[in-house]
Amino acid sequence: MNDKFLQNLDSWAFYGFGYAMGQHFHIKYVVIYGLSTSLASFENVMVPHLPRCIGRIHLYSDMWKYFDAGLYKFLVKHIYIPIVKLTSLKLLASMATFGFVYIWHGTATYILIWCILNYIGIVLEQTCSPLLSVKKSEGIKFFLDWPRRMRCFFGAVLLAVSAISNFYFFGGKNIGDLFFRRLFADNLPNTIILLFILYCGAQVSTELCPVHARKCDNNPIKMKY
Repeated sequence: MNDKFLQNLDSWAFYGFGYAMGQHFHIKYVVIYGLSTSLASFENVMVPHLPRCIGRIHLYSDMWKYFDAGLYKFLVKHIYIPIVKLTSLKLLASMATFGFVYIWHGTATYILIWCILNYIGIVLEQTCSPLLSVKKSEGIKFFLDWPRRMRCFFGAVLLAVSAISNFYFFGGKNIGDLFFRRLFADNLPNTIILLFILYCGAQVSTELCPVHARKCDNNPIKMKY
C-alpha cells in the first residue's frame, strides 16, 4: 500500500478506505470458507458457520467468536479452558491464548501489536460489562434504555480501537500507525461524528445479536466422520 497516498486522503476517505479493507477481508474469507463448506456438505460434514459480516459486529468477543468459529472453538477448547481449570486465572488464560494466536499468525511486529490490542480490548470489555449491565425494573422506559446506550457508547470507543488493531493485521505496521495517528490527531468535529457513526453501528449490532444467536444455535459446530 502507498503510505503517502493514504496520508493525503481527507478523514472520511481515509476512514472509508479502512472500512473497505475490512469488508474485502471478510468477503475473501466468505468465498474461501464458502467453497470449503460447500465441498464438505457433499460428504455430509457439518462445519462451522461462515464468518459473520464485520459491519454487524462491535464487540471484540463477538468478532473472535463469530468471524472464525473453527479457530475460536479450538482456542477455547484446547488452550483457554484447560488453563482456567488448572489455575482459575482468566487473564492468564486469555494471555496464553493470544500468545498462541501470535505464534500461529507469524511473529511479526504488526501481529504482536494486533494481538496485544485485542487482548486489552477483551479484558476491558469483560471488566466493564458487569458495570454497564443493569437489570430492568419498573420505571420510565427512557431511563431503562440508558444502560444499553451506555454499553453502545462504550462499545463504539472499543470498536474504534478494534478497527485500528485489525488495520495492523490487514495492512501491516505502517498502515496501522497511520490510522492511530489520524484518529488522535483529527479535529474534534470529525472525531465526534466518527464516534456517533460507530455508536449507531453498535446499536444495530446489539439489535441484531439475538437473531444471529438463534441462527448459530440452529447450526451447531460439529464434525461428523
